[in-house]
Amino acid sequence: MSMMSPLNMLSRFAILLVALFLALPMLALAAEEDYTDAYRRLVDQRSPSVVPVKYVITVAAGGQEQRNEDRTQGVLVAADGLVLVSARAVSFDLGSLNRQAPSTGGAMVANSSDFRVRLPGSDEWRTADLVTRDTELGLAWLRVRDASGQPFVDFERLSQPAPGRVFYTLLRTSDEWGAVPLVRPGMILGETRVPRSSLLVDGMPGLAFDAEGRPMGYVDLDLAAMSRSQGRGLGLDMADMVMHMLPARRVAAATRLASALPVVRRDDEAE
Repeated sequence: MSMMSPLNMLSRFAILLVALFLALPMLALAAEEDYTDAYRRLVDQRSPSVVPVKYVITVAAGGQEQRNEDRTQGVLVAADGLVLVSARAVSFDLGSLNRQAPSTGGAMVANSSDFRVRLPGSDEWRTADLVTRDTELGLAWLRVRDASGQPFVDFERLSQPAPGRVFYTLLRTSDEWGAVPLVRPGMILGETRVPRSSLLVDGMPGLAFDAEGRPMGYVDLDLAAMSRSQGRGLGLDMADMVMHMLPARRVAAATRLASALPVVRRDDEAE
């Protein structure tokens, strides 16, 4: 079987994301509950730190190369413009989504560059440099050039994640929808120790908070595992279609290390 083209791999990646959000039921909120206070608190305290991130993603394989602009959500985690994003926004092994691709065809990895961030209260897209990426944790950090005094999420007071707890993820819409903040609720559904310790959740990817605005953890997708699960039978068993939460204490420790690292700019980007 011939190797899937970069275009088809990107298409499969997008389809998998759409299928995930259609398959995962969002948290059913009790009719008698009122989340107005939590919403206002989170928007007031945390939404200024949620920033849009743009980048160019390049896929090269089989003599083909494709470049596309993409977008993700980031969170300011230091006043100097340090931004926390998912590691998938920096690099992603597309071959892990294609179980039938021949191993002799070479790795198909999507790499990103030309990161830009729009800081709070600004219409300007500012250049950001990659600081570091932690593949084990699934996190990456960018630093916006010449940024200071930015509102940011600190990790001084954390919330302990546990099965049954509700959490909230903050997002920001595109300009088409006014770049307004959204608060999406989620729930920790369970936990596992196979193949590694992980909290299993239903919600939206990103930095998660409790109702008081304290960081609880980072929610993300294991796309490779979901792709493998889709390849079994008719895919009627939806139990594995969950996200994972990394506890905030681990996000905090990794962010402290990242904040102390210098940025090494590419020669063609150096000022």
